Amino acid sequence: MSQFNEHIDILIDAYKSSIEQMTYLKVIDSEIRQVLDEQGALPFAHIISYTDYDKKVIGKFVLTFNSVHDALTLASAIAERLGMGKLKEIGDDSTDLLNEFLNVVVGRTISDWDSIGLKVKFDTPIYKKSYKSDFSKSLQGYIISLDIKDTEIENSTERIFLRIDFDEKAESKIKDKKILLVDDSRVMRQIISQTLKAEGANVKEAENGEVAIRIHRTFNPDLTLMDINMPEMGGFEAIAKIRAYDKTSKFVILSSSSRKDEIIKAKELKVSGYLVKPTEPEKLIARVSSILG
Repeated sequence: MSQFNEHIDILIDAYKSSIEQMTYLKVIDSEIRQVLDEQGALPFAHIISYTDYDKKVIGKFVLTFNSVHDALTLASAIAERLGMGKLKEIGDDSTDLLNEFLNVVVGRTISDWDSIGLKVKFDTPIYKKSYKSDFSKSLQGYIISLDIKDTEIENSTERIFLRIDFDEKAESKIKDKKILLVDDSRVMRQIISQTLKAEGANVKEAENGEVAIRIHRTFNPDLTLMDINMPEMGGFEAIAKIRAYDKTSKFVILSSSSRKDEIIKAKELKVSGYLVKPTEPEKLIARVSSILG
C-alpha cells in the first residue's frame, strides 16, 4: 500500500469531511483494508470511474453499504441537511443525493491529488443495482469503512464503505491492428470506431452481415466486432459464412441484450468474446486487447 499511502490519506480526509459537512452525522471510527478481489457481487453501488491524463492509471471510486438501511441513513442525513426532510425509501431522490455525495468526495480528493502529482479526470457517477469489481493482476483495491453516528439518536451507529481501485493500465494491443466493425446503428459505429481509432487501430465499418462478408474478404481483419440483429443479414449468419472460407477468423459479439439463447449460439460458433452495448470504452479496449494480445 506504500505507493498509494498519501493518495489514500487524502481520500479518507475528503470522505470524512464530506460526511460531516453535508450531514449532521459524526464519524466516530474508520478502518482501511486492502482487498485482492471482490467477494461476490455488491447489491448496489454508486460508481465514478477515473483515469489520469497520461492514461497510466485507471480506477474507480465505489460507494456501497452493508444494507439498504445504511444507504438510506446517509441519503436521509443529506436530505435533512438540505431541508428536504427524511427519506422513507431508496429511490430517485436517494440515488441523486448519494451520487452527489460521491461527486463531492471525489472532487475534493482529486483536487488534492493534483497537488502531489497525480492529475486525474473522472466521469459522472452511475448507479448499479448489482456490481462486481473488475479484476486484473495489476489491480490494487482498498476499502475504507466509516462508522457514523446520529448524535441525536442512541445506538445509531451505521457503517458505510468507499472502495478505491488503482489499476495500472495495460499496454494496448490494438495499435495497427485491422478491426472490422459491423453494426446497423450509425451512431454506435461512430462511438466504437472512435474509441478503437484512438488506440491506433485500422477500422473499417459495415452496416449489416452482407456488407461485412464483402469487406472481410479483402480487408482480412485481425478481429471482427459483430452485432447480432441487423437487416439483410444478421451477425450469426455472417459469422458462419465467413468461417466457411476463413476458419481462423476471430469475432466478438456486440449485443443490446444478454439473452441466454444468444450466449449459447455465440459459444457454439466459438467466438472470442461477448459484449453488451453500450459498453464502457475501457472495458471495450481491455476485451479487444486481451483477444489480440
